[in-house]
Amino acid sequence: MMDRIKVVLDELNQSKPQGQMNMRLRVLEDDDYKNGVSDQASAVLADAFHSYGAFDWLAEVEPDPDKVDTMKKRLVKYAVAVGECLLRSSGGFTLVAERVDNDGSTSLVGALHSWPETDRKSGFLDSLKSAFRDIRVLFRVGLPPATSTWKSTRLLLNRMSACFIFETKREEAMIGHPEPYWYLCKIGVSSNAQGCGIGRRIMQAHTRIADALDMDIYLETETEQLMKFYEKCGFNVLIEYKVECKGSAPLEPIWGMRRIKHALNQT
Repeated sequence: MMDRIKVVLDELNQSKPQGQMNMRLRVLEDDDYKNGVSDQASAVLADAFHSYGAFDWLAEVEPDPDKVDTMKKRLVKYAVAVGECLLRSSGGFTLVAERVDNDGSTSLVGALHSWPETDRKSGFLDSLKSAFRDIRVLFRVGLPPATSTWKSTRLLLNRMSACFIFETKREEAMIGHPEPYWYLCKIGVSSNAQGCGIGRRIMQAHTRIADALDMDIYLETETEQLMKFYEKCGFNVLIEYKVECKGSAPLEPIWGMRRIKHALNQT
């Protein structure tokens, strides 16, 4: 699979759109996890997701107003770490966009986390495999951050547990789709490089990879602006829902979207 992915990226790297910055797309390899490149990718995603409303919803339980932003940053960093752990244990990849300067130096400006999923059954063995995967992730990344009081930490854990609806709704939306599909967990562009077509280029790379492997893509979004962007990339809304937690205002709306393989891109 990885060889075919590299072929797709090589083709894209040789056909730079006119007017765009000199950019290279590639998938992180083992050495990148040793020399810190994966940390750069995580930092870019954390930077991009700092404005994501779900993390505002989680962080607002912190009773000390001076600590809310710090809590939000810790939650974003934790979520990115969990995503990276899940993709590495599920045969996924981190796709990065690197800006190439005139002197040949590079800087990482965009990243994407994605891994293959299947239409899971609700049998005992499938539930057991999912539980073991979650336990491995917990051992690897540790416990989620705690707030300044036990009461607010308990509320935070309740809200985080409520977010498991993302997985439940994904399975509900993709039911009856037995073939593996890509779950696009996170995509982001560094705040100082947005508006340059980097996100569009990264998404184009992923859709071409999915087409080359004859696989659909599924993702979630919470903003109409991004929903319209994804629609231009060939995605359609499959499901709309809200995240509810007792004693809290719900997080809504969330749109689950699917791109059928070989769908027409409008970007």
